[in-house]
Amino acid sequence: MQTTRCLSLIVLTAIACASGKAEEEMPATPDGASHVPPQVPPQAPDAASQVAQDGALDGDGVQMLFPSASSGVSFRLGPNNPNDTDRFLIEKGTKATPGTDGGIHFWNLPSYPLDYSSGGKGWTSRLHVHASGGEQKYTWKTQHGYLSSPQDLKNQEFTVYVRPHQILDRPRAALTLKIRGGKHSSKESEAALGSCTMMVLSPASEGHVARFGKELNHPTYDYVKLTSAFSAEMADNVWVGMKLVSYAQSGKVINRLYLDTDPFDRTSGKPKNGWRLFSEYVDEEGKSTGTYTKLVDWGGWQTTFRTDGIHDMDVAIFSVREIVPPG
Repeated sequence: MQTTRCLSLIVLTAIACASGKAEEEMPATPDGASHVPPQVPPQAPDAASQVAQDGALDGDGVQMLFPSASSGVSFRLGPNNPNDTDRFLIEKGTKATPGTDGGIHFWNLPSYPLDYSSGGKGWTSRLHVHASGGEQKYTWKTQHGYLSSPQDLKNQEFTVYVRPHQILDRPRAALTLKIRGGKHSSKESEAALGSCTMMVLSPASEGHVARFGKELNHPTYDYVKLTSAFSAEMADNVWVGMKLVSYAQSGKVINRLYLDTDPFDRTSGKPKNGWRLFSEYVDEEGKSTGTYTKLVDWGGWQTTFRTDGIHDMDVAIFSVREIVPPG
């Protein structure tokens, strides 16, 4: 596997140098953001931030931190082939290949080269889910509480188990969970289709290991540095379980990133479910993140897992579902 990655890196580097501009997009770093507000202090723990040790398990054996909404939509990749699964899309048509690590079954996906709008070349990959199906009809400016249909994901729990390989661009390196969003178009007239927020995990050496982001107009990003509840980071060749939980409460939206830093029993391949609250951002109407002051509380047509600055990644578990938020 290591030899294959090295050969692939040589080929991809050659492609990047020869192909020029691949895509205009801001990098997932503070350098690309219009403004980076001061670090947000951690909030006092409450009942919703505590992870029950006896919570129900989903079809992947992953603990559900919040119960599923009986009438809500969901998506679970499960044992399906990500190259050919309904409502799941690998950007640029990059092919995923199966692999094993002890009892862990995963899919490996290489990054593709791109040009960032802020300057410089890089590497990225994107996995998109359209849980409610259909087509996007609205933007953040015209939304009706949703971008596509009333079934769009609103209060949600988004789970990814990932292992990044070969950090190539440490300043831009990031694992990003993007929600409540829509299409990302290179046309200026369609910039408002983006309409998304995100939680980000980066290498600790870059000084912004935990962040919240907004990208209402593509590709204009705002980022807010967050205080981490414990020591963790995006690390080369290390598995991490990530959960983005987002729900409306009292006119606000609570956005939380949970991590499981030792997520698997290597022999059985079963999740250990050692989830801990890592970072939090409370979104409010009128609260500025730099460019934007709009509360993002609508249902999203597109849910995305994105990587930046790495050669390839392994993905073992991928799911998102509508949840019942705490009272």
